[in-house]
Amino acid sequence: MRHRCRYRTLHSHRSPYSESLVFFSFYVDCQRGTTRTSFALTMTSNADERGPSAGSPGRAYRIVKIAAVAFVVLLSTGAALLAAKWPFTRDNIAAQLGDAASSTVHIKSFKTHYLPPGCVMEEVQFSKSNDTGSPPLMTVARMTITANYLGLFRGHVSAMHLEGVHVDMAQRHAGDGQKSGGQSSSSTTIGEVIVDRAILEFPRKQGPPLRFDIHQLTFGNVVPGKRIAFHATLDNPLPPGRVRVDGQFGPWNDSDIAQTVLTGAYQLSDADLATLGGIAGILSSQGSFDGPAAALRVQGKTDTPDYRVKKANHPVHLKTDFQAVVDCRNGDVELQSIRVQFEKTAAAVQGEVVKKPGGPPRTASLSAADPGGRIEDWLRLLSNDPTPGMKGPMSFRARLTIPGGPQPFIRRVHLRGYFGITGGTFTHDDTQQKLNDLSLRSQGRKISDDNQGDSPEAFSNLEGQVELLDGVAHFTDLLFTIPGASARMHGTYSLIDQRVDLHGELKVDTKFSKTAKGVKVALIKAVELLAARSKGNGEVLPVKLTGTYSHPSYGLDK
Repeated sequence: MRHRCRYRTLHSHRSPYSESLVFFSFYVDCQRGTTRTSFALTMTSNADERGPSAGSPGRAYRIVKIAAVAFVVLLSTGAALLAAKWPFTRDNIAAQLGDAASSTVHIKSFKTHYLPPGCVMEEVQFSKSNDTGSPPLMTVARMTITANYLGLFRGHVSAMHLEGVHVDMAQRHAGDGQKSGGQSSSSTTIGEVIVDRAILEFPRKQGPPLRFDIHQLTFGNVVPGKRIAFHATLDNPLPPGRVRVDGQFGPWNDSDIAQTVLTGAYQLSDADLATLGGIAGILSSQGSFDGPAAALRVQGKTDTPDYRVKKANHPVHLKTDFQAVVDCRNGDVELQSIRVQFEKTAAAVQGEVVKKPGGPPRTASLSAADPGGRIEDWLRLLSNDPTPGMKGPMSFRARLTIPGGPQPFIRRVHLRGYFGITGGTFTHDDTQQKLNDLSLRSQGRKISDDNQGDSPEAFSNLEGQVELLDGVAHFTDLLFTIPGASARMHGTYSLIDQRVDLHGELKVDTKFSKTAKGVKVALIKAVELLAARSKGNGEVLPVKLTGTYSHPSYGLDK
């Protein structure tokens, strides 16, 4: 850029302290590009030719004169330098911003101000270099840069204020194949960067972009090559809630953004889980994060007082403690450990949530174990029966795959695992009483008409292998035992309509005909002759369990 400067002298004045003349004679007129700056101020005198006047005023004046001349020279030199290298020009600012963002910058409106020094820009666009046909990566409705004259000599800007920012990550993803320009060459430091009303959008294959509404984002003391403190308040899109983040990041390296280190803490409040499909509740969470963006370590807690599965609609108080590693480049999550607690049940979960090539948008692959939970807690969570049908200690281990998609949550879950219930009882009185009577008869004890229904409570054990697919649980080698009897069965149970279809064999220690009375003896013996096979003092009969969870039906399987 060419510089043109002109100098000339003007004006004189007689000093009130002597007969000497004082001349104000320094004038600067510089032009750089479209910016023009002029300054005029200096002082000379003929006092040396005339000699000092009598008394001290003349000597004092010479001291003041020397100081004033030195000050004027310094001020004039600074003015000349600023005029020659004035930073707040449209071309210079566009170049500086483009270098920092590895983009081409277009500014529609540009205004410079001198007190304080700085500029105001409107409708600023950041686009991929050498690509004028694509939508911009980022737009800023208004950008204000403010400095002070002393700071300009040190390459320091007091503040940058960005308003109405929109970032389109689809355009950044479209340019992933391009090599970045690497670390920014700018040495300018910034006291504070404030971003008000920003929108960050991530593309999705189906539906509108994932949109983050950032209410305010601030960066403090931005120095190239140093860590930068930041604070943000924003709306989380999925599940929708309010997020507050405080932390630090850097040093920034534009050639490999994923290696930028972040540390800090977050708070998530009022997150509505109903938008995730299949579940509901208002979640809050708090925790901390640390590490590079490509492998950010996150640990924290969640609290959902009214967590529920929509199909059952029975709220439980769900709490979790978790540790995870997040890849900020693509949203993949490694779940190192999650402890889930609700009611009297606590389960441990590990796994990952990643995007499979060619698969659904995101798939959760988890392993879960609960060595000491309660069956009534799980039934309350998963069943729409107002009262859990069974209660007692329960353990399980399972592997789950949960792909994303529009289907209901219960149809997307694919589970394989083992479960066991020990010492369980049924909460429906008629169901439990039938088992009590069955247990007594199987042990060879007769039940009179007078004490029928008063049998001692029989505790049940249930264990087996299960696979849940498309909302239907498939059981293999399902073993149910009570004192005196055991049933080994296989079949299905639908979580969609709660229909039961189980078939197998019932083994009793004592034949039913030996504990029967009256005309029932002949009838039971006929059935045993046709359907049962003897096993010692007992027998084995083919049985089935059909109907629904609320109204089961037991009988011989013909």
